[in-house]
Amino acid sequence: MQYLVNSPDATSFLDTAQLDNGLSAILGDPKAIDAHVAPDVQGAHIVLKDAAKKIAALVNDPTRTETAKHDAAKQLAQKVTTHLEKSKAALEAHAEKLKTTALAQADLHLGPRSESGVLHSEIRSWVREQAKTPEGMLQVKKAMVDNDDVAAVLWHSPSFLVGLAPSVHEGLRLEALQSRKPELYANLSNSVGLAKLAGKYEAAIRKVAPSFYTPSLAEQASKRVEI
Repeated sequence: MQYLVNSPDATSFLDTAQLDNGLSAILGDPKAIDAHVAPDVQGAHIVLKDAAKKIAALVNDPTRTETAKHDAAKQLAQKVTTHLEKSKAALEAHAEKLKTTALAQADLHLGPRSESGVLHSEIRSWVREQAKTPEGMLQVKKAMVDNDDVAAVLWHSPSFLVGLAPSVHEGLRLEALQSRKPELYANLSNSVGLAKLAGKYEAAIRKVAPSFYTPSLAEQASKRVEI
């Protein structure tokens, strides 16, 4: 299909934007996403797909000069960019809300308790000792599955107090959360997924203008003399 900008990148982007599965790849699948932001994703699909079709139609518009075509495409790009930015903001806001709520609830259920302070201190000492060997780490994981206090200690203790590398500790924290509060783990995972999807919107936004029009031609429209 022909477009105003004939670069391979522009053609690929606009071709993809006119296909439902292509839109899902670019902007996420509204049928498989959190219901709170599904309308935002669906709206982004509609706006981008409609604009891509209009860009294709502009190529053969007999009522516009080449300059006018690129000027119209620039206006379309601005509308699409504004809409995608709003959808991106909605994704980021909901991702942050899910994360904040999940972590607060996790701390409520797995956070430190004064009545368990002595026991948890002993558990931390045991974990530090076990963490010195691969076999010991297996024992830590087994204990975490079997014992609520071990799971709690791994969740709320800083990595240096349990003798674990931060990356290893973070993995165990998430395993502890998943084993005790799977619904909170799911919300946290959903938050991460939405944040990654918001990154896709940023990438799509960067592609809109250079795929829609040539700036040097669009700028010529401002030099038009009104009679």
